[in-house]
Amino acid sequence: MTTQSNAGTPNAPLEFAVKPAAAAIPDASAKERESSLRRLVIRGSAIELVGYAMNQLLRLVTNLALSRLLFPEAYGLTAIVTVFLFALGMLSDVGLRDSVITSARGDDPRFLNTAWTIQIVRGIGLWLVASVIAKPVALAYGEPLLFPLIVAGSFELVISGFASTSLFTLVRHVRRGPLVLLELASKVISMVVMFVWAWVHPSVWALVAGGLTAAVIEVVGSHLLPVGYRNRLFWEPEAARSIRGFGKWIFGSSAFTFLAGEGDRLLLGHYLTMAMLGVYSIGVLLSSAVGAAVTRLAGSVFYGVFSQVARERREDVGREYYRARLRLDLLAMPLLGAIMVFGPLLVSLLYDSRYHDAGWIVRILCVRVALQCALAPCSVLMIAVGHSRQLFIGNISRFFAVWIGIPVGWHFGGLPGVVWATTLAELPMLIVFLRAMQREGLLRPSRELFAPAAFAGGAIASWALGAGLPSYVAHLH
Repeated sequence: MTTQSNAGTPNAPLEFAVKPAAAAIPDASAKERESSLRRLVIRGSAIELVGYAMNQLLRLVTNLALSRLLFPEAYGLTAIVTVFLFALGMLSDVGLRDSVITSARGDDPRFLNTAWTIQIVRGIGLWLVASVIAKPVALAYGEPLLFPLIVAGSFELVISGFASTSLFTLVRHVRRGPLVLLELASKVISMVVMFVWAWVHPSVWALVAGGLTAAVIEVVGSHLLPVGYRNRLFWEPEAARSIRGFGKWIFGSSAFTFLAGEGDRLLLGHYLTMAMLGVYSIGVLLSSAVGAAVTRLAGSVFYGVFSQVARERREDVGREYYRARLRLDLLAMPLLGAIMVFGPLLVSLLYDSRYHDAGWIVRILCVRVALQCALAPCSVLMIAVGHSRQLFIGNISRFFAVWIGIPVGWHFGGLPGVVWATTLAELPMLIVFLRAMQREGLLRPSRELFAPAAFAGGAIASWALGAGLPSYVAHLH
C-alpha cells in the first residue's frame, strides 16, 4: 500500500500514519469491538475536555485582560463582525466536513482532494462577497468603522479555505490529540498578538489581528498533522456530485442554524447601543462555556463514533447515543444549574461595574444552554444515521421561533423579553428531533427526563450550599 503525497497520483489509496483502532481489529468479536470503541470514546473525551478546559482558561484570561484595555464598544463591533463572518460561513455550508466524516469514501485521496479544492474556491468567493456588501452593512448599523473591519476580518475566510482536510480526517477516526494541540497553539499565539496590539494601540483592531493570526496558525499546522497524506488541487466530478448531494440538506440546515442561532445579536444590533450589545455578549460568553464543551464533544468525539457505528452495525446506534448522553448530561446539567444560581456573583467578581448587567442575562441563558446541550448530540445523531433532513426541519422551526419571538419579546419585555424568547426558541427543534427518534425506534422517554432533573438538582444544591455567599461578598465589597 502506498501513501499519497504531493507528488503521488490521485488514485493512490490512503494509508494513515496512525491507524484508527477499529481498523486494527477487523475480525474482532462484538465484545472486543465494543471495548475498542469505549476506549476510543474515553480517550477522545479526556483529550477533548482537557484541551477545552485549557482553551477556556486562555479565553477567559484574554477576555479579562482585554476588557481592561479596550472599551465595551470594541466588543460590540467585534460581535457584529463575528456574526457577519459566521453568517457567510453558515449560509454557504455545503457539508464538506460532514461528507468526509460520514462518507464511505472519506479516506479516498480523490474524494479528499476534491473537497479541499471546493473549500479553497469557497473561501475566496466568500471574501469577495464580504468585501462587496461590507459597506451596506456598515451603513445599516450606522457604524462607518464596520466597513474596513469586515473587509479585513473576512480575509480569515480565504486563509481558512487552505486548511487541510486532515482536520476532518482526524475527527472521522476520533483522534483528537493533534487537533487539540493545534488549537491551543493557535490560541496562545493569537492571544499574544492581541495583548501586544491592545497595549501599544488600544482599539478593536487588536481583536481582528488575533483572529487572522489564529487562522494562519491553524492552516499551517493542519498540513503538518499525522494523517499520512498531503492535499493537492484535484477535481473528480463523481466526488463533487456526492458532496453536493449530501450537502443539500446541510446547506439549508446551516442557513437556518445561523439565522436562528445568531438572530438575537443581529436584531439586538438594531435595538441596542454597541455598549449594551457588548454587555450582552459577555453574558453569552459566560453562559455558553459549558454548552460549548458539550457541543465540541458531540461534534468531535461522538459524531465520529455514531457515524462508525451507523456504518457497521446500525442496530446499536440508539444504545451508543444514550450512553453518550449519560456522560454529557452528568458533565453539563448540574454545572449549568450552579452557574444559573451564581451568575450575577460571578460577573461582579470578574468584571467591573460597566458589565454587571450581564449577571441576570447569564441566569436566563443557562436554561437556553441546557436545552442546547440536549440538542447537540441529537443533531450529530441525525446526520450520522442519514437524517440530515430532520436537522433542516428542526432549524426551520427554531428560525421562526427566534425571529417571531424576539420582536414580540422586545415589545412586551424589553431586553429580558428577548433573552427569554431566544431561550424558549430551542424547544421546537428539540420536539422535532425527539419525534424523529421515536419514528426510528431510538427514543427512550424515561431517559430524556434525566437531563432536566440533573439541571434542577445542580441549581437546588448550589442554592442550598451558597445561600449566604452573595451577601457575604457584597459585604466585602
